[in-house]
Amino acid sequence: MKNLLTSAACIMILLAFVLQFTQNQLLHNRLTAVDQAVNNFKEVVKQEGCITEENEKELRREIGRILDCPADTVEIGGGRERIFRGGLIEYSVEVPIDEIVSVPFFWGISEEENQINYRILRYTTSEYIGRT
Repeated sequence: MKNLLTSAACIMILLAFVLQFTQNQLLHNRLTAVDQAVNNFKEVVKQEGCITEENEKELRREIGRILDCPADTVEIGGGRERIFRGGLIEYSVEVPIDEIVSVPFFWGISEEENQINYRILRYTTSEYIGRT
């Protein structure tokens, strides 16, 4: 009986590590998808020469779908004025990520400590040449 209780306790402790590994893989895949969405956004911004309301809404919607969060929690910053070819366009994206640790109560982590803000700050060169 002593061995059974010891084995059960060990399995519970080891299960926490397996669950965290799974959570890390899921989080990595989601962050990779967010990076890809931001790269697609960058290509659109390059062609248009600035961040428009339309492409900003599309990025918010895409990130909200990927992270299963409300689109209004995604913050997008950057240049709203058209920049012609060769000029730099700065853009930033900030997204709150919850549930970093899969079993926070096991480790004594509060809900406030179990979240981060994922920030992307980048530049791109404008390809906008004007429309005739």
